[in-house]
Amino acid sequence: MMRLFLAFLLLIVSVYAKTPSLETMVSQMIVIGFDGEKEGDKWVEQVAKDIKREKIGGIFLSQKNIHTPEQVRKLTAYLKKQTSKTPLMVAVEFDGSTSLEGFTPLLSPREMVEKSDILEAEARYIKSAQELADAGINLNFAPTLDLQSDVKSEQRYSALEEVITTYAMLFSTALTQKGVLPVVKYFPSAGENIWNNFSTEATLTSWRFEQLKPYYDLIAFGKMDAVLISHAMCEDLDEKNPMLFSSKVIETLLRQKMHFEGVVFANHLRTNSLSSKVDFKQRILRSLHAGVDVFVFPNYFGDDASIPFTVQRIIMEGVRKGEIRPQRIELSYKRIMALKQKMAH
Repeated sequence: MMRLFLAFLLLIVSVYAKTPSLETMVSQMIVIGFDGEKEGDKWVEQVAKDIKREKIGGIFLSQKNIHTPEQVRKLTAYLKKQTSKTPLMVAVEFDGSTSLEGFTPLLSPREMVEKSDILEAEARYIKSAQELADAGINLNFAPTLDLQSDVKSEQRYSALEEVITTYAMLFSTALTQKGVLPVVKYFPSAGENIWNNFSTEATLTSWRFEQLKPYYDLIAFGKMDAVLISHAMCEDLDEKNPMLFSSKVIETLLRQKMHFEGVVFANHLRTNSLSSKVDFKQRILRSLHAGVDVFVFPNYFGDDASIPFTVQRIIMEGVRKGEIRPQRIELSYKRIMALKQKMAH
């Protein structure tokens, strides 16, 4: 009888030991940028500690971290070693409208359509995806699915949704085959934020439901595991909230009507693309309530405080005060873990 009791007790302990704390779940919702290029650099070591202590779920690399592909490979390998439990998200934003030092340049979306046929575009995307994978990157904020407007933009493929779908499918497939998961953007449209780097509030004045077609197509073909949400206002979709804060857009339109089951990312939460009347705490809470799963920050500090610490505190206080249900955090955590299982480790 004692052996049976001990076996039962061991089973209970093992089950609960595998259940992460709410703080750990919240940490997986944070992707952070930082300064430094190599092991030993001050902020690289700080991020390494955060990874080891399970304070963040991923890192975002920008030009301040990138010098050569080999240097990036060593940096990502070092940081990935800091976790033995869950894969580390290692993200960049490389879609041709930006460049990464030392990596083969990629044509912008507009140039890709104008200068490359399908086979040429496929070859370019495969080469780019391989370079990212070789450097240890497993997440790319690309491709862009916005329809081209009257104001031509290098970041947009075309005004025709079928052209966007075709080239975006090539890019997404190339990335996925190499173990780099695409995060398509900006659902459902970024408006003028796409070229002003989220420096002003944007309103979509000429909304067309054709804008949703590329998203429908990628979801239907199983090519959309993650999406980056827009900050723009669109009164046709939500009269009161920018899309980042809109459950009508994220939960009702994207998840219920379009049957998207993946991860919703949000970035640029500290820019002027959101009203100054909404402080940082409310930006986190409102986007979380709307359905955002992961928050991406390009810098480690904001207002002289650690962003990972600040975001963790805001969300945990929200839980303690009853503003956020624990089940909401658990749902995002499950989605994030499912995404991470698909990434190249």
